Amino acid sequence: MLRYLWCYVLSLLLSLSALASDKIIIDDDFQSIKPLVFKYLSSDESLAQIQQSSDSQWRSSNDGTLNLGIQPSAIWVSFTISNQTPVNKTLYLLLEHPLLDSVRLHQSHQDSITTFAAIGDREPLKNRQIKDDSLVFVFNLDANANDVFYMKIVSQGNIKLPMSLWTPEQLLQHKTKRNLITGLFLGFLLALVFSNGLLFMLTHKARFLLGSLYIACLWTLITVTFGLSYRYFYVDVKWLHEKNIALLFLTAAILLNFLAEHLLELDARFKSLIRIMRITFVVSLLILLSLPWFSYATGLHISLFSTLVNLVICSGVSGFLLVKKQTYSKWILLSQLSYLVAIIFSIFIFNGKDHNLVSMSTLFMNSFFISSMVLSYLLILQFIDRRDLKIQRQQALLAEAKIKDNLQLETIKIQQELEEELESRIQEHTFELQITLQELEEKNRELEEKNTLDSLTGIRNRSYFDKKLTMEFRRSHREQTPLAVMMLDIDFFKKINDTFGHLAGDDAIRFVAHTIQTSLKRPSDEVCRYGGEEFAVILPNTDTEGALLVAEAIRAQISEAQVHTTAGIINMTISVGLFSDIAQRNHEPNQYTALADKALYQAKHAGRNQVVFYDDTAQRD
Repeated sequence: MLRYLWCYVLSLLLSLSALASDKIIIDDDFQSIKPLVFKYLSSDESLAQIQQSSDSQWRSSNDGTLNLGIQPSAIWVSFTISNQTPVNKTLYLLLEHPLLDSVRLHQSHQDSITTFAAIGDREPLKNRQIKDDSLVFVFNLDANANDVFYMKIVSQGNIKLPMSLWTPEQLLQHKTKRNLITGLFLGFLLALVFSNGLLFMLTHKARFLLGSLYIACLWTLITVTFGLSYRYFYVDVKWLHEKNIALLFLTAAILLNFLAEHLLELDARFKSLIRIMRITFVVSLLILLSLPWFSYATGLHISLFSTLVNLVICSGVSGFLLVKKQTYSKWILLSQLSYLVAIIFSIFIFNGKDHNLVSMSTLFMNSFFISSMVLSYLLILQFIDRRDLKIQRQQALLAEAKIKDNLQLETIKIQQELEEELESRIQEHTFELQITLQELEEKNRELEEKNTLDSLTGIRNRSYFDKKLTMEFRRSHREQTPLAVMMLDIDFFKKINDTFGHLAGDDAIRFVAHTIQTSLKRPSDEVCRYGGEEFAVILPNTDTEGALLVAEAIRAQISEAQVHTTAGIINMTISVGLFSDIAQRNHEPNQYTALADKALYQAKHAGRNQVVFYDDTAQRD
């Protein structure tokens, strides 16, 4: 016990002496120094010029955890290592901030300079002596040697210099423990990514895909920030190394924003909040698309500030909904605040203001762990709640359907009883109704027949003529057969009425109707009283010559006959106009009547007692 206490006191005294002299002492009991104290200055000069600089130009790192933020020029670091043992030593210089663009180490031993290959985030991976998540230089110290080391750091990002010195055995133990913890943590995050992805494939719910992408962004952000990407994925592309951190910070915030809107289930009561969330989403997305055109430092500042604003707005919305007791709002707020803490800490780090704060890896892992766990828990919780709600609704629908089925069965039973009762009544009245319907049909036929007959002459009336003409017109067009129409008018009928009286005129009209009807030989021919002393005849499938023969026969028979009337025997004549043609698509049925009427007018004008046909060809000529 005393031996261990003495070793501890001796190590403490050596460390204090090293701090006082800026010289690192290596003795037989040396295992590691963490952190390593050094001197630094800001300069773009060469190594030779730096070696000539005065002590007043150099500044001390004090506690060895220097963070200078973003610097416009290179930083030179210097420290001296004294090997006070009689054996050569192999030591590992560990720089635990892997986001430095380029770090080059120079070892001054007596009059010679050993320059190591530059390593860093922008340098090829093959330059690294040890492929580790930190930047590691391996160098040798001769026995009883005092070597001065100069390190040049060039980076567009923040220059954070947590350096330590290790023996190979001690570094292996340190790394083994740390890699185990980091591997478990990253493996857990990957499990959350895959589990949410699997749930998306099973349920096809977009929120699981968004959750998987969000956690994947956090996982990628950790591997890139802590230099672990070469273990899982390493793309030797300079542009990607410049933009990946800025893109990942804002992408994760956008995914969390979009996911929060889905999970909060905002309805019509919160239209203004929906608008705020969507405006924030669109603005953040536009900024994300513009980031590749900015430099590393500018893009990183824009990304962190935009992410901070996005999370503050979305957290404010979630906090407001938490006050309103909106479902799931407390879990979403917790996830947002966890990520917000990481962003605020990142802003401190990248601006060199992280003194006396917890380590970056500890805070990032804890923040991302909480955010990912809470979000995954919320997705599962919401899925279960919706499933339970769906089951409850289905059960309610089944219960309602069962009630409806019972009601329907009772209704059917009542209906059957009513139907049986009504059936007997219906059968009793069916026969009576059938008889009544037959009588009605006979009456309707009689009425219809009367409605188409002229009361004076007993032949068809004008209404029947119009229907018959339309029907025969369509048949003529369909069968391409001629259709003839005759218009007949008693000559000087007014004189007969004035001379012999209206009763004699009625006798004359009946005689003409009878004569025309008996002159028509085919059942399809039809005579109708068109009005007053005027008659119309429809002759289907009859050309002009055939119609002229029928018309002339009717005219001759009437002109030669002596008509017996109540006023005595009278003689009279008729004039006839006819038209015959095959019905065309551009014709109308009433054109036949109009053209036959024109021919009748010509017969009247030519002296009456004659037949005139309307010559359509002559009219066209």
